[in-house]
Amino acid sequence: MKKGGSFFWGVILGTMAGLIVGMILTPKKEEKIKNILEKKTEELRDNLQEIGKKIGKRVHKIKSDFKSKWKKNKIEKMDQVEDELGT
Repeated sequence: MKKGGSFFWGVILGTMAGLIVGMILTPKKEEKIKNILEKKTEELRDNLQEIGKKIGKRVHKIKSDFKSKWKKNKIEKMDQVEDELGT
């Protein structure tokens, strides 16, 4: 009986010790994961900002090209109308 009782207490104490050690180590792992996720989130945000800036520059360039072509076309048509009217 004595051997059975020692085994029983060993299992109970070992389980409790394992749970306590697990609780102590778990927050450290969560902090590491949290730090890694924060770094990745910052990198992703920076990359998205860079992409947004590049897209903004391209849109601005297309817009200015379109605007200059439209003005040029408008002036040419006005000149053509003036030539036709003789004014």
